[in-house]
Amino acid sequence: MTFRDIIEGMHRKEPAIRGGALAGSDGLAVEEWSAAGGLDLPALCAEMVQFFKESGRMAHEQGLGGASEVFIAGDDGHLFLQRVTADYYLLLVTAPGAVPGKCRFLLRQGASRAREML
Repeated sequence: MTFRDIIEGMHRKEPAIRGGALAGSDGLAVEEWSAAGGLDLPALCAEMVQFFKESGRMAHEQGLGGASEVFIAGDDGHLFLQRVTADYYLLLVTAPGAVPGKCRFLLRQGASRAREML
């Protein structure tokens, strides 16, 4: 199994998932997959990993502990980012009709599988 297989498997369970990637702590995409073109996954990885780090800093300062995931709901879709390890993150991009709870569940499962592979 590859990281790409993990993301494709999530898409099979939730067709609203448009794409995803495994990114390193430097924001570089290690592996990516998308159902259709139009997603700039490398750019999303770079931006979201930095956003995650800043969110984690703010959460820690407010006594919430370290961040484990970030969710952004936009007008035209959702972004999910889950920490896999201290050095890797799993990103999902969905269509606006996606069920956030289901996507978060699938993302957690995917992060667990990715953790086992690293």
